[in-house]
Parts: sequence; C-alpha cells; structure tokens
Amino acid sequence: MKRNRLFALALAGVTAFTLTACGGDDTDAPATSASATTAPAATSAAPTPDASAPAAADAGGDKKICEAVKEAGDESKQVLFDALQAGKEPTVKMLSETYTDMAVALGEAADAASTDSKVATAVKEFQTAVTEVAESSDPVAAGDKPAFQKTAANLTAACKETGVDINF
Repeated sequence: MKRNRLFALALAGVTAFTLTACGGDDTDAPATSASATTAPAATSAAPTPDASAPAAADAGGDKKICEAVKEAGDESKQVLFDALQAGKEPTVKMLSETYTDMAVALGEAADAASTDSKVATAVKEFQTAVTEVAESSDPVAAGDKPAFQKTAANLTAACKETGVDINF
C-alpha cells in the first residue's frame, strides 16, 4: 500500500509539473527577449520608467522566483519518478535527500526575493515546511499533514498570480 501511495504522490506531482513546464517556458522566452531588446530604449528615457520600475521589477522578480521554485519541484519529482520507473522503492533516505535538495533550491529562490513580496513569504514558509518533511522519520506522512498542504497551496496560489502554474 505504501508503494501505491508513493507512486500516486510522485506521479501526481510529476504530471502537474510536466503540464506547467510546457506552458511556463513558452511565455518566459519571448518576455526575456523583449526585455533585452527594449533595455537600451529604457535607459535613454530613464526619468519616465524610474517611477514604475520598482513595481515592474518586483512582478518580474516574483515570476522568476516562481519559475525557480517550479524547476526545483520538477527536479525533485523527477528523481522520485525515475526511481519508480526503474522499479525501485523510494526509501526514507531517498525522500529525505530529495526534499533536502528542494529545500536548498527554495532557499536560494527565497534569498533572491524582495522581503515584502507575497511570493517571497510563501516560498519561505514552504521552504520551512519542506525542511521539516526532509528531517522527519516518515517524509510521506509529513508531506500529507494539513500544515504542509496549506503552505504548498499558498505557494501555488502566490505563483499563479505571477502567471506561473505550480502544484505542490
């Protein structure tokens, strides 16, 4: 029964991240290209955009943070999915290492965030929850707890507002 539960959790996560990965990368690439080509024009008209630049930078920064979070989740879930496909039973050690790697990546994303951002707050809360799951003796049960699920839902909602669809 535990194997079925782990497989369902991993498969659901991998599926969600696969779907979001397909949509997120297409929208980001043109935006990055547009920013690079419009940057010289913005510097020549610096006084006008300065007033709106912080708000735009925060929104763009939040989106980049959410994309980093999505990538961290994708990588973590891929490790589990690969193990299951290879017929390996995910062990507590494997799950703990996977969650630890995700917590490190979330920490890096949180460090890049502005302190007053809804996304930054959600990432930091989720990082704390992921760290607790990684350190638990039963990561599957810890990941099923309502507190963990709530922080995951909060992060999903915060990133959805930036246009990045994640699902933990």
